Amino acid sequence: MASIQRVVVLLENDETTRELYRRELGRQYQVIACSTEREAFEALRTVATDIVVLEPAALADENWTFISTVHHLEQYANLPIIVCSILDARRRGLETGADVYLVKPVTPAALAATLAAVLPFGPGPAAIASDATPSARE
Repeated sequence: MASIQRVVVLLENDETTRELYRRELGRQYQVIACSTEREAFEALRTVATDIVVLEPAALADENWTFISTVHHLEQYANLPIIVCSILDARRRGLETGADVYLVKPVTPAALAATLAAVLPFGPGPAAIASDATPSARE
């Protein structure tokens, strides 16, 4: 059986940072890089996702409802979310449902290590969805 990569939705509004993270994470994961909340929701709707990394500055609202909205979707109720932000709002991030809160600057390698620590071993939801519906990852 072919190795199935975990899927990461990366929501980052800064193009340079998004590309740095995408390149590093792409070594181990399938990365869907998004610059807006709308793009991220579209990715979540169309591709079974294992984890989300987000910069709150990319969110459409100041209340960070993106996190709770994602967790209210049945298939993503337990989806790990890593906040990687220029803001030091750890308490707020964790209270809104983030699993990990990182304050930038965060090196791409440190982010990759955090993902590896957060994701459980074995196939994730994306791998299971792929087995059930081969087109889910196309």
